[in-house]
Amino acid sequence: MNTEQMMNEIRETNLAYLMLAQTMIRADKPQALFRLGLSEEVADLVAQLSPQQLVRIAAQNVMMCRFRFDDEMVWGLLTSHGKTVDKAQSADRLHASILMASQYATA
Repeated sequence: MNTEQMMNEIRETNLAYLMLAQTMIRADKPQALFRLGLSEEVADLVAQLSPQQLVRIAAQNVMMCRFRFDDEMVWGLLTSHGKTVDKAQSADRLHASILMASQYATA
């Protein structure tokens, strides 16, 4: 993949993310704040963007979305490395959700 292709992929991903975020915010703002990890102020700005503004912002050469957590333990729980029992996987995913929710609450 060359640089131009990568930049096109980033623009497309940004636009899709911004459109999804805007739809989620307009449909259910409290849930969108939690799921997207946005502050209320940022959510209000995104909700008010025009289609032209979305396209212009999406054209930036950086990803608009990012991984919300960089904790190796959360990734281990989500991927359930070494786990084969369904109940253990469910408990691990629940634990990971709790950890991620606490990160949102402290942000």
